[in-house]
Amino acid sequence: MKKFIIPMLLSSIFISGCASNNSQEAENEQAHAPQQPPKLEYTLGSNDWTVVTSLTDSSKVLEAYQFAVEHPEVLDYMPCYCGCYEEDGHTSNTNCFVDSVDDKVAVLDTMGFG
Repeated sequence: MKKFIIPMLLSSIFISGCASNNSQEAENEQAHAPQQPPKLEYTLGSNDWTVVTSLTDSSKVLEAYQFAVEHPEVLDYMPCYCGCYEEDGHTSNTNCFVDSVDDKVAVLDTMGFG
């Protein structure tokens, strides 16, 4: 019986050590995983800009998003010089504020926050 106590004790220590190491590795992977930007959706014509005001209290940023959604024809002619064309494929200043418009929902880009 004594012959089995030491091997059982060592194996239980080994198993518990492996289990805690795996959970620590999982936590490290979650901490270093790239963060996805929040999906910001604005319903056209609703005048409900909480999607922007929940992330910033800057009235200038809010005004820029409002203008970009309401007047994309103006910003379409303004090139963006921040280099977002190479990374995100932006072709105009509109793309820095509005990703897409589908039906009555505009998906906003977070680049306008600065």
